[in-house]
Amino acid sequence: MDLTPLQIAVQVRDIAEARRFYQEVLGCLEGPSGEEWLDFNLHGHQIVCRLNQQLGKHGRVVLHYHLVEGKYVPVSHCAVVLGMRKWRALVKRLKQQRVKFFIEPYRHLKSAPGAQATLFFLDPSGNALEVQSLCNSAEELLRCERQRTLAAWMPWAILTAFIVCCILLLPKKSENEIAAENFAVPARLPTCASAGPCVP
Repeated sequence: MDLTPLQIAVQVRDIAEARRFYQEVLGCLEGPSGEEWLDFNLHGHQIVCRLNQQLGKHGRVVLHYHLVEGKYVPVSHCAVVLGMRKWRALVKRLKQQRVKFFIEPYRHLKSAPGAQATLFFLDPSGNALEVQSLCNSAEELLRCERQRTLAAWMPWAILTAFIVCCILLLPKKSENEIAAENFAVPARLPTCASAGPCVP
């Protein structure tokens, strides 16, 4: 279930470029717009893009970062919260559109109730956008717990499968090879063997 809709505003360097990104890549519905601003709807959240001509055609917003759980997160960023199902659908869409994630989709605070999923990416003007989701319902909490358990056991399952494959692929000796090993001929015959019967 989505939380209260948010309104976020970003500055963009080019209106046409912003329209292509937010409509075609993110799948936002465009609302009332003007020559120097665009209004979009992202799953009920309002995104307003306002032209900043000082950025220039190839300019980008300057970002500063701070360290959170080993990842550098933009201090200035916009965030929306979606239900887990919509979050997963958006992740799939962004990957299909080959959007380069600033921070790849992942879940943190996995062991806590209400585990949070998040991702970061930048729009063409360099605005940092975060999309979050919370495992709020009992169904989603169960799904999060299953995925956490699966992630914990996956390396062991892969290692076990690798060992089994190695064992199965070891060269097997045929019955003839085994029989030949049991009836091995000495490397060197006794001297008397070539000169006739051995005399005690």
